[in-house]
Amino acid sequence: MPRQVSKNTPRDWSRIKIILILCILIMAWTGLWSRAVFVQIIQSQELAGMADRQYFSKQKITGKRGEIFDRNGVVLAQSVGSRSVYANPFLVQESLAVSRDLAVALETDPERIQGLLNRQSSFVWIARKISDRTAHRVAEKNIPGIFLVDEHSRVYPRGHMLGQVLGFVGVDNQGLEGLEKSLNPTLSGAEMVIVMQRDASGHKMSLLPQDPTAKVNGQDVVLTIDSQIQFAAEKYLAEAVQKHGGSYGISLVVHVPDGDILAWASYPFFNPNNFQAYNSSIWRNRAAVDLMEPGSTLKPFLIAAALEEGIAREDSLYFCENGRWRLGRNEIKDVKEYGWLTMNRVLRYSSNICSAKIGLDLGPGPYFNYLEQLGFTTPLDLPLPGQARGILRPPHTWSRMEVATIAFGQGMASTTLQLARAYLVLGNEGRFTELNLILNNNRRPDHGKRIFSPEVSRQVLAMLRDTVEMDGTGTRARIAGVEAGGKTGTAQKASPTGGYLDKYVASFVGFIPALEPEYMILTIIDEPSPEHYGGVVAAPVFSEIGTSIVSSARGLRLRSLQASAEQELQNNSIPGNARFSIKQNRGRFSAGSEIPDLRGICLREAVEKLLSVGIVPVLEGRGVMVRDQIPSPGQNWRDNGGEVVLRLCES
Repeated sequence: MPRQVSKNTPRDWSRIKIILILCILIMAWTGLWSRAVFVQIIQSQELAGMADRQYFSKQKITGKRGEIFDRNGVVLAQSVGSRSVYANPFLVQESLAVSRDLAVALETDPERIQGLLNRQSSFVWIARKISDRTAHRVAEKNIPGIFLVDEHSRVYPRGHMLGQVLGFVGVDNQGLEGLEKSLNPTLSGAEMVIVMQRDASGHKMSLLPQDPTAKVNGQDVVLTIDSQIQFAAEKYLAEAVQKHGGSYGISLVVHVPDGDILAWASYPFFNPNNFQAYNSSIWRNRAAVDLMEPGSTLKPFLIAAALEEGIAREDSLYFCENGRWRLGRNEIKDVKEYGWLTMNRVLRYSSNICSAKIGLDLGPGPYFNYLEQLGFTTPLDLPLPGQARGILRPPHTWSRMEVATIAFGQGMASTTLQLARAYLVLGNEGRFTELNLILNNNRRPDHGKRIFSPEVSRQVLAMLRDTVEMDGTGTRARIAGVEAGGKTGTAQKASPTGGYLDKYVASFVGFIPALEPEYMILTIIDEPSPEHYGGVVAAPVFSEIGTSIVSSARGLRLRSLQASAEQELQNNSIPGNARFSIKQNRGRFSAGSEIPDLRGICLREAVEKLLSVGIVPVLEGRGVMVRDQIPSPGQNWRDNGGEVVLRLCES
């Protein structure tokens, strides 16, 4: 019979407990595995990124910026090592105390630093490019979350020298103006990613570049500038602007055969080491971006165009209306009351009236074509930002008065660089030549299209020589020992509301030597007062800079040629390949009755002396030198019936 269980026997819970424990274990393991799956699979990328951000930080840096040198290796712009302070606000404890400590070390406002430390970012700059002493004070404090990093600062060792041309860079080493901006892709270093690993306290454990072989430093640039000539140009330009009360001045020195710019001076000076202290009117590169009316410095191109087109010859006569000429409802004036002038004297004495007549004879179409070929409507091929194109309206819109005014350089506008480039055409036998600012020793002179024939160019150069060496408007540009040639300019400034102001731009452009140019010097002084004529204000700057070039080591070639030519003259022969002409120490012919000794001098000089007092000589024979003369030297030229005969020979 079945056994009966007593009602007092306790119930067995062990089975239930085991089942319960198994259920709990299964649930726990299920939860753990679920969490593991969630963390390892679903949240894996997110958590890995959080880990990387916690233990690693990536920072982009750039290599050292390339340096800028002059043609002789003188450093004009360089990058030097400096240190900067940055913070990881997430690692900074007690930001208020940290901001106070940093403010003491950096000598700055603690509230500014605290505002930076309160940002929700893993990287904030605290101070950029501090001094070594300041960096040492920050390092001594050893504050968690505050770090020092190496950077580069841009330094200009020569101060204001070439300041407007070089420009400047910002705090991130990005070029903001001048060559620093236009050559930024060449000068700036490549980017490199730096990975920094840190421990739990934020201490740096390693510094590993992702690409150790990367070349991060920028390339160096060598300019055509010669620092010695640049120094002289800046010195004499500054003295002239200060002496004559001008608002600013520009001076260029160019090596004529290859178009290399040897000096580029601008005054007032600008020091790019402290560019924040200047406004844009000072650091603006006026020679490249500012437009001006060239005034009488445009006349040589008018004369060259007229000669090239056969409109006139060198000895063609023009009546200058005794200083006043009415054209329609307008009146054109000359500084002096000239009567009849030959074409070469029109340029020498800078007659506006006769220039206007030549321009009208030439016509707007041909004159425009020459100005366009000379580059007055196109910017230069130079690495400079913001170059102006010039203002020259289409010729079909020119009235007769506009043709006349453009003939003497008003009613159109160009940059200083465009004017300099146009003069290179005359210096290089009529061939278009670009200006160069970046030195390339392997480059050959880039002579482009021929605009004027060599004969016409030489004729105009001879006229420019007479402007300086005889009795023209540029006599203050003379240089002892070497013949110079050039043209003065005095342009009345246009008013923004129309018409012209009672202010002027004085200018002078010239060559050394006169007939076979080696150097070209251009000087412009804005708003000089009270003297405002180019021959008084700007021409002396040409003389001073030119004298410095000739007397320095840069003038050795000129001096050696001079000695050679002097020897040739002593041997009674004419040097045919000398790059300059020696000044003849002969007296100027006055309007007296006694005729001077013209024997043994060149025909051109003899004729010029006679024409200057109104005597038109009779020429006998063929040649370039005066062999004999009638009347004889010292006799009264009126004794021969007012006629002077020059007998010529080949040499």
